[in-house]
Amino acid sequence: MSAPVDHTVLQAIANGVAAETGEAFFDALVQHLAGALNVQSAWVTEWHPEASRLRALSFWSRGRFVPDYEYPIHGTPCEAVISGQRLVVVPERVVELYPDDPDLPGQDAVSYMGMPLRDTDGTVLGNLAVLDSRPLEADATCQAVFGIFGARAAAELARLRRDRRLRALNDEAAALRAELGSLRGFEEILGESAALRRLLADIGRVAPSEATVLITGETGTGKELIARAIHRHSRRSQGPLIKVNCAAITATLQESEFFGHEKGAFTGAAQRRDGRFKLADGGTLFLDEVGEMPLDLQAKLLRVLQEGEFEPVGSGRTVRVDVRVIAATHRDLTQMVREGGFREDLLYRLNVFPLHAPPLRERGEDVVLLAEAIATRLARQEGATLAPLSPADRARLKAHPWPGNVRELENVIERAWITGTDTPDGRVLNLVRALPGSEVTPRTPGLAADPDAVFTAAEMLQMERSNIERALVSCQWKLSGVGGAARLLGLHPNTLASRMKSLGIRRPD
Repeated sequence: MSAPVDHTVLQAIANGVAAETGEAFFDALVQHLAGALNVQSAWVTEWHPEASRLRALSFWSRGRFVPDYEYPIHGTPCEAVISGQRLVVVPERVVELYPDDPDLPGQDAVSYMGMPLRDTDGTVLGNLAVLDSRPLEADATCQAVFGIFGARAAAELARLRRDRRLRALNDEAAALRAELGSLRGFEEILGESAALRRLLADIGRVAPSEATVLITGETGTGKELIARAIHRHSRRSQGPLIKVNCAAITATLQESEFFGHEKGAFTGAAQRRDGRFKLADGGTLFLDEVGEMPLDLQAKLLRVLQEGEFEPVGSGRTVRVDVRVIAATHRDLTQMVREGGFREDLLYRLNVFPLHAPPLRERGEDVVLLAEAIATRLARQEGATLAPLSPADRARLKAHPWPGNVRELENVIERAWITGTDTPDGRVLNLVRALPGSEVTPRTPGLAADPDAVFTAAEMLQMERSNIERALVSCQWKLSGVGGAARLLGLHPNTLASRMKSLGIRRPD
C-alpha cells in the first residue's frame, strides 16, 4: 500500500458504516477498510479461546466476500495479535516469518497488519486484520485509520455479544418457565410403593454419572420430574437444564431448534441464534417425546452424542458442546426400530441406562398419597382446610384405572375440590361427581360389614350426597311430582333442593 489516505473519502466511509449494525456492519467495515488502505484483503474475526480459533464475522478478499472462514491461530500472525494483545505490523516477507500458516501462500501474501478487539474490561473479543500482495507502508496515518476502524469493530462486536447473551438468557428463561408451568407445583416425586422405590433407587445410582438416560412410560407418569431429579442430583446441577419437546416442534424447524442457525439460513432467520444444545452446554438437555424425531435429525443427534459437535443451520463451522442427554418417550422404540421409524444405533446410544416410570394403576396406595398432596396444595392456595378422605373416597381412587396417570389425577382432584362441600372438618372432595365412572359400594350405617362401626361427619355427608345423586339419576333428574327424586327419597321438594345446594350437587351439563 502506498496511496495516501483521502480524509474526504474516510468521512464518507464512516457515514456509510454508521448506517449499519450487526453482521451487515462488519461486511461494510471490511469492504471500506480494504478500499481506504488500498489492500487486497481485510477481515474481522471473533475469538473462541476454548478452541484457540478465530471465526471471521466478515472477510473481504480480491473483490468478494469469503464465507465461513475459520482458522486455528497457531503459527499465524494473528496469534501474535491475540496472545500479545497488541498491534502487529509485518511490512513484508510475512510468509517467511510465519511459515506454519497454511493460508498465506495461497493468497500471495507479502504484508500483514492486525490489531486486537477488546471489550471495555480488556477481554479480547477478536481481531481486525488486513493483508496485501505488496509491501505495506504502515505510517502513523495508516495506523491511525486502522485504529479508528478497529475501535468501531470492537464496539459493535461487544454489542453483538451482549445481544447474544441476552437472547440466550431469554430462551433459557422461557424454557424454564415452560418447565415450571408443566410441574404444577410438584417439586418431588411422591409415593411409597415398591415400584416407585425401585425407580428412586435407580435415579440415585445413575444421577452422579455422565450416562445417557432413556425414560420410558405412559403419558402423565412424571417422566419430566424424573429428568429433573436426575439433573438436580448430578454433578451438572449448577448448569442449565434445557427441555425440548420433540412432538411440539414443527419438523422443518427441529434442526434449527436443536442446533441453532446463522442469519439468512432460511426464510425468517433475521438474525443468528443459538440452539438448545448450545444453551445446555455444561448442563443437561432433556429430549421429551424423542420418538417423534424425524429420521434425518436422528442421524445428526447421534453425531452429537458420539462426538459432542454439530454445525448450526446455514454454517460450515463446527461447534463443540459438553452436554448430558436425558431422553423420554411413551412409545415402544424397539418396535419403531423394527418398523423403520427409529434408528437402531441411536436407540443403543440413548438406552445406556433405561428407567421406566410405572403407571399410577401399578402404584397401589400412592394414588391416595398423591391425591391428598394435590388437594392439600389446592386448599393452601385458597386458605382453606381439607377434610380427611373417607374410606369410600380411598376405595374409589384405587378402583379407577387412571389411563391418564398423574396428569389425570390432578384434573380429577381439582374438579372434586371445586365441587366439594365445606364442613366443620374442612372441605369434602366430591369424588362421586369427579369420578362418575368409578363406582364403589359405599359403606353405609345399615349395610356396614362391622355393625359397631362409627362414621365421621364427612363420611355421613358423602353417603348422603351419593344417595341423593343415585336417586336423581334414577329419576332422570326430575326433582318433584310423580316419579321425582323428592318422592323417592321421602323429602319435601324444597328440602331436597336445599340439601342439593348445601352438598354442591348440580345436574351435569
